[in-house]
Amino acid sequence: MNVDVLSVVALVVIIALFIIIFLLRKRGVDFTFTVLGALVVGVVFGVLFNGHTGWIMPIGKIYVTVLSAIVMPLVIVSILSSVTSLGSAKQLKGIGARSVLWLLLTNAVAIALAIGFGLTFGVGKNSYLSIEGVDAANFEGTLKSFSEVLIGFFPQNVVSDVAEDRIIPVILFSVLIAVSYVLVRQEKGEKVAVFKQFVEAVKDIVYKAVGFIIELTPYAVLALVATATSNGMNRSGMIWSLIVLLVISVVAMAIDLWGVNYVLVKVFAGLPPLKFFRKLIPAQVIAFSTQSSVGTLPVTTRILQSEVGVSPKVANFTAPLGTTIGMPGCAGIWPILVAIYGIHGLGINYSLADYAILGIMGLFVSIGVAGVPGTATIVTASVLTAVGLPLEIMVLTIPIAAIADTARTATNVTAAAVASAIVARGERVLDEDIFFGRKTFVAAGTGGDAAG
Repeated sequence: MNVDVLSVVALVVIIALFIIIFLLRKRGVDFTFTVLGALVVGVVFGVLFNGHTGWIMPIGKIYVTVLSAIVMPLVIVSILSSVTSLGSAKQLKGIGARSVLWLLLTNAVAIALAIGFGLTFGVGKNSYLSIEGVDAANFEGTLKSFSEVLIGFFPQNVVSDVAEDRIIPVILFSVLIAVSYVLVRQEKGEKVAVFKQFVEAVKDIVYKAVGFIIELTPYAVLALVATATSNGMNRSGMIWSLIVLLVISVVAMAIDLWGVNYVLVKVFAGLPPLKFFRKLIPAQVIAFSTQSSVGTLPVTTRILQSEVGVSPKVANFTAPLGTTIGMPGCAGIWPILVAIYGIHGLGINYSLADYAILGIMGLFVSIGVAGVPGTATIVTASVLTAVGLPLEIMVLTIPIAAIADTARTATNVTAAAVASAIVARGERVLDEDIFFGRKTFVAAGTGGDAAG
């Protein structure tokens, strides 16, 4: 049997590069920098070993497979955790319902914005995507009519739904169980407390597993980009299409962050938007830097209470809920634009009705996401799975996704803060005296919500 010497050399070199990545991460080198470095090295590697990366290709495929495996558990535990955190059935109907409504509405607007931008600017067109083993014709056959998709929203057999990656039925089933828990807890709190403890324990374990998988991203990017470059990624159409995708996504997020939220704050929260945004700057900067909505949460809730005048019962509920529901940056604009990028790049024939279904899928998948770094990767994988597009598209966009993550997180945090202000206004618990500096907020236990 003839052995391809260059393929052997390529395998040895890639292993050596993996060791370098491991050492860099162990020394605390920034994750985004490592991923971008893997991208550059992957392109160079693919050019040098053009046609000799057959033994490297499975490494990237394994990453995609493992990533697919974690999507369902993450969706289930995130939804169960967020909904079961509601204090009572009354809170579920009042603050809870308003919060979920506005968080989803902000994401629905972001999704519509993303679809409009994606179609207007032709994201992915002329990129000539070539994913090994994937034929665009295979995906055209997965498109269904709206009535078929609507029926498919509802669970038939939750076990088979999970096994067959039917995400929407799993989401609805998880919501059903979580809401039922909230109602039962009112009468039999101690009896069902173990369920909540179990959910939180499983959530911690699943999130830890997600962290392990995300940590493998630089290795996967190196292998996948090297393979794609070797098979023709060095064509200019592919490179420029990724740059266009990044620019358009950042512009769309900026419009959503400053434009859409400007209107929402003014019309529905009844507050001067520029003053509101100035108060929110510290949270936006931390979100931009940490790329974590959860990590920014303490600052967000503090600003909402002490600067905006949102009641603690709303700030401490809606803002945290906004780290698992909605999130227009990570769960709206980005996954939709990546999906459109794949649709155009693979030459799939999509009608306006199909794009409407894509938007609906994106909205459903945005229920129960995690406000931590790497969330957009999981959500994008969920959206692509829901509409029958290959996960390899998402993996190819990971390098620019790392750059976009800063803007995505700032967009998420801003949307959650805006939703909190709107909910507080609707519940009549927004103190304008605090917002305009006529009164100082005082935390509970130190004399009330606010003091003059």
